[in-house]
Amino acid sequence: MCLVMTNRTAWLGLVALALLAACSKQAPPPAPAAGDEESAPAAVVQPTPAPTYDSAKVAEMAAGMLVMIDDSPQCQTFRDQLQALANAPAGTPPSVAPSAIVAQANEAGCAKKYGK
Repeated sequence: MCLVMTNRTAWLGLVALALLAACSKQAPPPAPAAGDEESAPAAVVQPTPAPTYDSAKVAEMAAGMLVMIDDSPQCQTFRDQLQALANAPAGTPPSVAPSAIVAQANEAGCAKKYGK
């Protein structure tokens, strides 16, 4: 009876070690030696793709967000920035997102007050 229990315990221990080894992090491949640099191919680095944007959509958003900013003189710079985005020529990438301009205007206290 004692021999059977020892074999089961040993078997469970081996299974646990095998599972642990299967889930463990693999070692990185060895670095090339100093003399092997010419023979090793250079790693190809893919450039990160440029963000896609639709200039017509950005212009439409900027024009629509103008109503969110107060008409007071201290808020005119934010309105001017949105108007510049709304009037930008087609294909021009936006320098800043319209939502970022509105967020800055809100922080500056230039959010239009509705119902007051």
